Parts: sequence; structure tokens; C-alpha cells
Amino acid sequence: MMTLIKGFAGKPSHAPLTDVSIGAYTVGVLMLIVGAFGFEEEAMAKGSLLAISGGLIVAVPTSLTGLLDWADISKGSNARKLANFHLIVMVLATGLFAATWVLQRPGYIDSEITTAGLIAGIAALGALTLGGTLGGALAYVYGVRVVKKDVSLADALIPGRVQESPVNRTDFSGSAQSSGSPKKTKSPKASKKAPRTDFSDGGKGAKPSAPAQPPAQQTQTAAAPPATSTSSLAEYEARITGKR
Repeated sequence: MMTLIKGFAGKPSHAPLTDVSIGAYTVGVLMLIVGAFGFEEEAMAKGSLLAISGGLIVAVPTSLTGLLDWADISKGSNARKLANFHLIVMVLATGLFAATWVLQRPGYIDSEITTAGLIAGIAALGALTLGGTLGGALAYVYGVRVVKKDVSLADALIPGRVQESPVNRTDFSGSAQSSGSPKKTKSPKASKKAPRTDFSDGGKGAKPSAPAQPPAQQTQTAAAPPATSTSSLAEYEARITGKR
């Protein structure tokens, strides 16, 4: 039952109902303006009230379906905030059209355009224009009750063939943060690498070899010849000759 009232995905009930009420209201106010200029005032006085009456009658289901759509919009989202303004303005516009009907009612009987009815009708039309602009932004900016899918013609035309996205699809609370270009984060500075050491096994993870010790001094196999006496020299030569 709720789906029949609200309409199917891609086939909402609120949008076409608003077209009917907006059209009726607009025609009624235009008749008031044209009749005030003296063009077929008697006919315009009666026709304007009939048109406004039709708009007020259609306003009942229009408001009901609009409230159901409003309840599905995520709380705290920008779409919900805009829907609140749309709701307030449309209630004001409906009240002004109701006042126009009351003020023009004597003119309907007397076949004339009343000044009070004309002023109230123009004010109501201004509020209606503002409310319609807000409602259009809900549909064409935030995509409320809009299904954007590449489907076949049969699925697009037959009610119930297309599934609607979850109701929280209109929650754009984080879009304000992502609207600008993302800030570039500085990459952490690379830590200085420790100087590489020479590994004894070719760099396979072995411990570094200990520094090479200075080569041991070569010991002389023979004693140094004494540099003092001749006998000592002769003794040295004899020792060398005997070893050979």
C-alpha cells in the first residue's frame, strides 16, 4: 500500500502531482492578472477561482506523497535540510492560495477580480516558484527518488521493474570535505642507511670479519752480524758456512 501511494522506483507519485497543482495555481493567478486588466473580467473571475480550487484539492495527495518522500531522506544530510526548507515554503504557498480563494470568493459571485484576491494570488505564486525551485534541486542535484541506471526500455517503462537505491543514498554529509582537492601528505623522510660493511661471505648475512691484523714482522733466521770485532765476524762466517 505504501508503495502504491509513494509510487514505484523511477515512477514517484509526488512529482506528477506537483505538476498538476502548480499548473492549476499558475493558471488561476494568471486569470486574476488578466481579468484585472479588464480582459474578460467576468470569465476570469470565475475561472481563476475554479483553477485555484483544483490546485487546493490536488494539494492534499501532493502533500501526503511529499511527506513520505521527506521521511525517507537521511537525517542530517544536506538533502534533508533542503527538503525542510522546501516543506516550509510549500506550506506557506498553500496557505496563501487558500487565502486567495477566500478573498476571491466574493469576486466569483460578483464576477469581478478583487484587489485583495489579486495581491494574495501574486504573493502565493511567488512562494510557489521558490518552493518549486527548491524541490527541483532535491531531484536534479541530490537525486531524491531518481533512479539512474542503464536498463532496457521495458524495465524503464513498466512500474516495479527497477529497484530503488537504499534510502540513505541521499546522505552527503561527507561530500563537503571531499569537494576540494585532496591535500598532499608529506611522505616520511627516509632514514639514513647505515654504512655497509664488508661481509666475509659475500653479503649473505654473516657477521663482518674482524679487521686484518698487521702482518707479523719477519724474524731473521740468522743473527745479525756483530759490527765490532774481526773475530766475531770470522765466527759468524764460520757459522754460516757450517750450516750450508
